[in-house]
This record gives sequence, structure tokens and C-alpha cells, in this order.
Amino acid sequence: MPETSSNVGSASHLGEQQVAQDSHFIYDYAHRRVPLPIISYLAVADASGELAQGDNPAKTALDRLRDLVEPAVIAEEELDGEHIRALLLDALSRVNESLQPEPEAQAGVHRPQVSLTAALADAERAYIGHVGSTRIYLLHDDRLYNLVPSGGKVDRPVPAGVAAGEKLFDVPSPAAVEGAPAIGEFLGQAPEVRAGYNEVELSPGDVLFLCTDGFWANVDEEEIIENLLSATSVQRSASQLVRLSFSRDATDNATVVAWKYAVEDEVAPRARSPRKSSFRTRAAEAMLIVLLGLVLAGIFVVGFAFGWRITDSFRKPQKEAAKKVSQKKAQEEAAAKQEEEQAQAEQSAPAASAPITMVVDGEGVRMRSTPDATSELVGFLKDGQQVTVLAEVSGSDSEKWYKVKAEVRVSGEDVMSEGYVRNDFLASQEASSTPTKTTP
Repeated sequence: MPETSSNVGSASHLGEQQVAQDSHFIYDYAHRRVPLPIISYLAVADASGELAQGDNPAKTALDRLRDLVEPAVIAEEELDGEHIRALLLDALSRVNESLQPEPEAQAGVHRPQVSLTAALADAERAYIGHVGSTRIYLLHDDRLYNLVPSGGKVDRPVPAGVAAGEKLFDVPSPAAVEGAPAIGEFLGQAPEVRAGYNEVELSPGDVLFLCTDGFWANVDEEEIIENLLSATSVQRSASQLVRLSFSRDATDNATVVAWKYAVEDEVAPRARSPRKSSFRTRAAEAMLIVLLGLVLAGIFVVGFAFGWRITDSFRKPQKEAAKKVSQKKAQEEAAAKQEEEQAQAEQSAPAASAPITMVVDGEGVRMRSTPDATSELVGFLKDGQQVTVLAEVSGSDSEKWYKVKAEVRVSGEDVMSEGYVRNDFLASQEASSTPTKTTP
């Protein structure tokens, strides 16, 4: 990466064989002094075998892709969707050509299988080129969408509030090319290859997540969501997910690359333009005069300050003791208030004469630690799962919430826990199922 950024992350492991088969890069242009139409450029590649000269085919492919695409990206010109589509597909075709053996060495030469996914993003959309078994996901509004071109419609769950048939994202299917091989073939296998292409709308806060098959074969999509939402940074999330993949299958290598569309207050201020030499000289002279004045003033103040510090040192233990007493009292009052509010909420709910069993109505429903949609996440519930209702309370949003006991999914494991679920995500066992909802 040319610049350090808090909204990018990448991680890899080589597997037990310790053979480099993956390659990746990620460029975040949001920190440039002169803004570019394209704000990010990222790619990941995976390969089997090696080239005749012993090179890693994945790295060779990405080096070639970068040389073909980046000059157009940093030219600071407006690039529309059609231009970017042609740029990506032409670049993938030329990368495929560069992986072919020389004509005189065609017979009996091993052809590497290279999978590659690349994405360019501007302020409104992401443009995706793809060949092989690598994948690209989009995390949007706590949901993960698979953006890999499939030759048909890309299936997505419809969140609550979106009318039936309404498109949340405009993700066109790749157009068919007459006489070209089917999507899913690898780079380096034949003189021609047809790459898949997709586009998707982006919003600030969205995350593009690219990975190789050694990762997505071992890590569930729910675990990707949970980690991206809970990690303190994009880089930490990438590192944790790769370690999780390695712990489950160390035989295959794995790579992930993630880029977050940072909101305005997350982007570091751009570097200031350089000042002229004469202006810098005048500023240095002014700073020197100010510094001399401060030194003279300090000479007169030091005597008074020294005496004051000696006096304050005798009073410091009493101040610290009073501060500790005040903090302890505030903590005790806050804990007592929280316990009182919890008791009142549970007392206001009608006591159940016997345990009630209900059914989860929705996929990926979250169990919260308190009846509040912003409270700490206890874990995920599955659609159709039975839960035991312990109490009925009124939540912070004035909606009815149930305190329940059930097995939840936490970091890839099922554990028995208690927590709160809003009433519209639970149904009696006789009630019919409803479409998937967005959980609070």
C-alpha cells in the first residue's frame, strides 16, 4: 500500500507447505493531496503450481494487472462505468496472455491455474472483474452480499422496509460473449478467457472484502459479519479471520483483503501543500522571537511556580483521596440505579405461570444483553430455532421485548445464554414463517 490508512486491512498464511501461492495488493487514494475519481483499487489472486521459470503465477498476474490498470486510475481523469468495465476486462484478458508459455514450449508445459478478483471503487460504485475461485463480498447495513459474477441473478436477502421486487443494489449479470469459454475457468489455462464483471452501489461505511478459496471454504459468512462489526480496525479484523481459517485447515494457503468506505470524520486530513522558502524563513524568525520572549517570562515565573508546587505537593494526597471517594460513590450510585431500573422493568412484566416456548422468525436474529437495540450483542439465533421465554418487558424503544434462554452462535460455537429479543422476531410454534427481517 502506498500510504498507511486506518480503513484498509490484509492478511495471509502460507499453510503447512509454506509455499507462496497467493498474492494481493490494496491502494487507498482517499489520503492523496490531490483527490482522484477512483478512491480505492484492490485485488487478490490465488494459483496452483508455478511458472516455468519458478515464479509465483498469482504474483505475476497481479503485477501485470497493476501495470495495466493503475496508470489509468492515477491519470486524474473522470472514468465512467463503461470505460472501467472495458479497462478491467481487457486487463484480465492481457494478464491471461502473459501467463501463456512461449509457442515453441507449448507441448508438455504445465499451465498454472490462476484465480483473480479485482475491484475499483469511486464515490458511488464498485466495479468488479473476476476469474476463478476467489470471492468478493460487500458488507452493507450489517449484511454480507456475495458479489461474485455467476452468469445469472445475484441472490440477496431483502431487508425489512424494502418492497417485494425492489432492487436494493443494481448488480447486473455479466454479458455473454459468443464463442467464449464459460465463467469459472482460470487464467493461464487457454489462449482466451471470459472474465465475469459486476457493479454495485456503495455507501460510506460499506466494506469490500476479497478472499481466496483457502479462506471462504473454512470460515462462515456469519463469522465474517461478526468479526467485521466487532473488531477495532479493518486490519485487526483481517488478521483475526485469517488466524481462524488457519486453525481450521492449515493445509491450504489463505488470503483476505478488506477496504472500508470511510466516512468523512474517519479520513485523515490531507497533507498541506508545501510553502515557499521565503515564507518558511519569516515563520522561523517569528518563532525564534516568540521563543526568546517565553524564556525571559519563564525566568520571572519559575520562582513563584516552584514555591507553588512545593505547597501543592503537601495537598496532593488529600486531593487524590477525595477524588477516589467521589469516583467510588459515583460508581455505586450508577450500579444501584441500573439494578433498580432492571428490577422495575422485570416487575412490570407479567410473570409467566410456566415456561413458554416460541420460535425465532428471521435469519441471523441477534440476542441482546438488555432490551435495547444498541446494547451489547450476546449472539446470533437461527431461523426456526426454539427459545424459552423467561419474561416479557418494555424496551427502551417502547416496544415489547422477551427475555429468553436459548443456544446462540458466538465466534463459531453454540453456547446456552440468556438475553433479550424484540417481540416481532419471535412467533408461536403454530404461526407461519415470515420473510427475513433486519434485527435490532
